[in-house]
Amino acid sequence: MPVLASLSLALLAAFPQNPDAGNPGAGNPDAPLANYRLLGADATVTRTDVALEMAFHLRRRDRGKQACEQLVDTMLTRIAAEQKGMLPDRAAIQQFWGQLQDQLRAAGRRPEEFPWLRNSSEAELFELLAVQIAQERLVRAEAGLGENETVGGEMLKLWLQEERKRVPVVTDPDALPHGTAARLGDREIPLLELGMLLLRTAENDERDRFVRQVAYLNTIEALCRREELVVTPSDLDAAVRRRAEDAARDPAYRGITFDNLLKAEGLTPQSLREQRVFRATILLDKLVARRFPDQVLGAELESNRPQVLEQIGPRRRLGMIFVHALAEPNGIITRDFERAMKELEAARARLDKDSFDVVARITSEHANSKMKGGEIGWHRRRSEQLPEAVLAAAFALDVDQVSAPIRADEGCFLIKVFEIEPVPADAVLLQRLRKRRGDELGERLLKEADIRLLDPSPRTK
Repeated sequence: MPVLASLSLALLAAFPQNPDAGNPGAGNPDAPLANYRLLGADATVTRTDVALEMAFHLRRRDRGKQACEQLVDTMLTRIAAEQKGMLPDRAAIQQFWGQLQDQLRAAGRRPEEFPWLRNSSEAELFELLAVQIAQERLVRAEAGLGENETVGGEMLKLWLQEERKRVPVVTDPDALPHGTAARLGDREIPLLELGMLLLRTAENDERDRFVRQVAYLNTIEALCRREELVVTPSDLDAAVRRRAEDAARDPAYRGITFDNLLKAEGLTPQSLREQRVFRATILLDKLVARRFPDQVLGAELESNRPQVLEQIGPRRRLGMIFVHALAEPNGIITRDFERAMKELEAARARLDKDSFDVVARITSEHANSKMKGGEIGWHRRRSEQLPEAVLAAAFALDVDQVSAPIRADEGCFLIKVFEIEPVPADAVLLQRLRKRRGDELGERLLKEADIRLLDPSPRTK
């Protein structure tokens, strides 16, 4: 089946059974995706809002890079087809779609499973099909093939490679103006087009996550405008510096430079400064600083130091050996707690001659940590990730000590302490307290926004 080189069968399979039955609202950039409350007033999140947020957030990551390359391939094909009069008419598109439907049915594909069905308008669906047909025509003409001769996928890719040599293409965001996704010769692809493509190919949960993000960011920005709080260049400098310092102190990032950490996220220091989410974090910090000044947080620390340390104080890097158990064993979990405790006592005895990671890989039934020799990372005294009995035992041990078997609801544990962080200075604890209050404020603002997601795409049967 001839396919545009940058597309996949899965993407094409998202077209509805009737190409006239795409999502009517999808082509409208102002179509609403959610209603919410913005500081007590009714507000709407539109397709454009979400598309731009997705583009800014994803353009430097693999998904955004792939979508950007797809946009470039599409425009290269359209430009060449327009110049040579090879764009198909509606009848040719409908005929092609009929053939493609037959192939999809033969492959057992169900169009309603794919995001394009939910998120594309008729015009967008026809555009993709038209470009696909046009590229096949262009390649056939270039190669001197007959009308009925097959155009393979490798031929399509080769044609695109040659077009990219003929037309200068720039996709590096650092080499492009703000608001531009790519440049082909003297033509620019707006960032909004990249966002719309990302939105059309998004699964529901990803789309809804960005809808909530837009509503949340709008709320923080509106609240700060009301309180006359702004982000200054010095605020950005300080925030980037703090993030780098936090990364340098974090044992989990030991030996990794801050620039490399950003690079792993598809970012640079400058692009981090431009991120709306990053700037909103600074605004939230300013809100929290106004509501919780140092003297208020200092008084809380002094009056409640033990509890504060348990929540935001030093962490411990732990290892774990876990076995399942039930009070009344069944066909799946066959051991009771007494047997589980005896098995872990025997495993603990083996630690006299074997290392913890070896015993964990052999004995533990916790799949993720078993493959890491029992490693479960850093934890504070209060955590929702581990049972209370396990945390209590872990924080009573010294470095390299292993606990006695511990009984919990779903089974039994051995815990080892690999490292212990020092107790932070009060200045650090105040920063963490303020961060905690910021998280609480953010959660409250999101709750008060009362976001009501809309179904933007009724499916065709």
